[in-house]
Amino acid sequence: MSLDDLLHRKSLLVCVGPGGVGKTTVAAALALQAARAGRRTLVLTIDPARRLAAMLGLDGLDDAVRPVPVETLPGARGHLDAAMLDTRASYDALIHRIASDPEHRQRILDNRLYRVMSRSFGAAHAYVAMERLHDVLGAGYDLVVLDTPPTRNALDILDAPNRLATFLEEGVVKWFVRDPGVGLRGRLLARGGAAATRLLGKIAGDALVQELGEFFAVFMSLREGFQQRAEQVQRSLRADSSAFVLVSSAMSSNLADAQFLHDGLVARGIRVQATVFNRAYVQLGDDPDQVVTTATPRALAHAAGRYPDGDPRRRLLAQLDVLRAAAAAENLVAAQAVAQFAGQLDPTCLKVQVPSFARELRDLPALAQLGDRLCAAVHAVHAG
Repeated sequence: MSLDDLLHRKSLLVCVGPGGVGKTTVAAALALQAARAGRRTLVLTIDPARRLAAMLGLDGLDDAVRPVPVETLPGARGHLDAAMLDTRASYDALIHRIASDPEHRQRILDNRLYRVMSRSFGAAHAYVAMERLHDVLGAGYDLVVLDTPPTRNALDILDAPNRLATFLEEGVVKWFVRDPGVGLRGRLLARGGAAATRLLGKIAGDALVQELGEFFAVFMSLREGFQQRAEQVQRSLRADSSAFVLVSSAMSSNLADAQFLHDGLVARGIRVQATVFNRAYVQLGDDPDQVVTTATPRALAHAAGRYPDGDPRRRLLAQLDVLRAAAAAENLVAAQAVAQFAGQLDPTCLKVQVPSFARELRDLPALAQLGDRLCAAVHAVHAG
């Protein structure tokens, strides 16, 4: 099996990994590859990446789904959309989707606590990301490629749906919105609640306390829907139709973060089906399968008998040998680190290596080149 097989067989591909390893670029390249092959695809990035819009040939990227001009690539047969999570816009869109009553909806949107939560809290970002995923999974795409934030934040996003459902069950929330009920116990609770509310009102202000109670009340009224969607997202993430792709570089610090993320996924019952080692080695010339693995001074050896000792060309060739030796040493260290990491993965996990490209990937043709490389085959992990 190769990454190309995953792109054809799965309906959800989740790309996870440390920051700064090209994870968003890999996710976009995989989505583009699927679209070129004829699948109706969406790439949704939760990790704000401003460069992604330019790479996809778009003038901007936000919560709204935008079509990517894949028709400009030769032989492209499918369709690709892209969107980038915007916490504020995504939350407002969520409220418009789930609050059918216009008055109820406006009460939520106008609530000061809602506005603070939907724009500032990190946990809110994690939760709305899963709500956005639930939305696009029901939009009729053949494949959704999800680009998650770096390492620990990716685990927060996986945990977010259940955390909100648990939060809505907490006693403090129910205390704010409970019906005092009947009988002595209910009346005592009502008196205690009134006293606490008055005290809180003196500290925080009556208007804020009233908005706090209303904030919890309107969200509690939507609790059942939150829980249902949380359960559906969790099932989707663990379904046979989904696959997790771990992306890392060959740097030891990145591999340590990747190991933490891998272990966190396994602890949550999620298997990593493919690992991409991006920018894992320096290639020799234009052939990505040719790895610089020797420090032999080949360039200067070719100069023997051709150029005198003082010829500037000899100095240039000597400098090329120095660069080659440095690349060979770098590749050796990287190969050993990758091999050690790969040896700890499940034997069934795909292991793909991608070289450092000579030029920065800036447009659709460059992304297509990366996609071709990723999906060409399962590349052996070099042992050194």
